[in-house]
Amino acid sequence: GEVKAMHARLEEGKANSKASKAQSSVLKVLMEGKRSGKIKGIHGRLGDLGTIPAEFDVAISTACGALNHVVVDNTQVAQRCCDLLRSSGAGVATFLMLDKQQHLAPKCQTPPDGAFPAQRLVDLVKPNDEALRPAFYFALRDTLVASDLDQAMKMAYQGQ
Repeated sequence: GEVKAMHARLEEGKANSKASKAQSSVLKVLMEGKRSGKIKGIHGRLGDLGTIPAEFDVAISTACGALNHVVVDNTQVAQRCCDLLRSSGAGVATFLMLDKQQHLAPKCQTPPDGAFPAQRLVDLVKPNDEALRPAFYFALRDTLVASDLDQAMKMAYQGQ
């Protein structure tokens, strides 16, 4: 049983490493396309486009599945990126188009005190550029940060 479990962990590690390398080469190709001027309107990987205090690093990594999405200005830019990835054979990516997120801008404002039972994760993110805030809101919505499991349970089941 123990050998089987170790083998499973090894295989999982290999798969994660392979996925990480694929993600890295996709990003490398796209960022080279941006740097060379071949494709204008690529901002980069969402997780690289802002900062958050270190104590919330685990929270955002856990709550935000979109950290690896590539942020672009619009659908046309995403299409050019797809064409570049296809021609280079680098792999695939998920794109987050900024122009499609503008309807979320009003929700990006920091809510008044007491509007939520805890701080929103999105309000802790400091985007490199304020124009990117809707992309972070798209990814995180109104996810709240709890100090511990007890507080999380209270918020979830008692609304406090």
